[in-house]
Amino acid sequence: MQTNTPANVKSHKSRLITLINIAKQQLGLDDDVYRPMLKAATGKDSLRAMTLGELEQALEAFKQKGFKPRLNSRSAKGKKSAKRRLSPAAGSAKVAQIDKMRAIWITMGLHMVIQDNSESALDAYVRRMTHKASIQDWGTGVDTAAWLTEHQAERVLESLKNWHKRVLIERIISRGERVFTNDKGTGPAGYDAIVEQYETRAQRQGEGVNQ
Repeated sequence: MQTNTPANVKSHKSRLITLINIAKQQLGLDDDVYRPMLKAATGKDSLRAMTLGELEQALEAFKQKGFKPRLNSRSAKGKKSAKRRLSPAAGSAKVAQIDKMRAIWITMGLHMVIQDNSESALDAYVRRMTHKASIQDWGTGVDTAAWLTEHQAERVLESLKNWHKRVLIERIISRGERVFTNDKGTGPAGYDAIVEQYETRAQRQGEGVNQ
């Protein structure tokens, strides 16, 4: 799980810059088009001068123009990457929580909270969680997300939501925004509200570029 350390912020900014440069190449943009797009999305035409939040806005602008980032699974140095299995179609899981868990895992990849949002990577996460947990809390450990019981799937689902929510809150704060609070004003809003807040600003910036 990630925390908002300078090293993690620097690493995330580096990944965003790489993706934006890939987007420029894939969309065939020259500087006469590329620089104004950056300027329209963030007010800046240099990636190095942008904050983390501004880089996210810039990437969203390129997505609005048709760029589709692809995540690569990690591989050992000098070896080929292992084949990544994609998640099954929604509605195919034996319990609803597994479908929700897979959807969040995919979204975490799109938000670059994780580097690999394949089903294979999710299975690895499930193995780590269920095998290290006590039998009393989890029951027997499982090796794949598809085998989770309803109780186990609910536990994994809540773990992913808490992880995802925490990282998005850190990013929202880093771009100078006040985090949405719950109805009582005693803490951050729920998971869905935080995801919506995180995505809304970037989406508005992207829509502005298309106008």
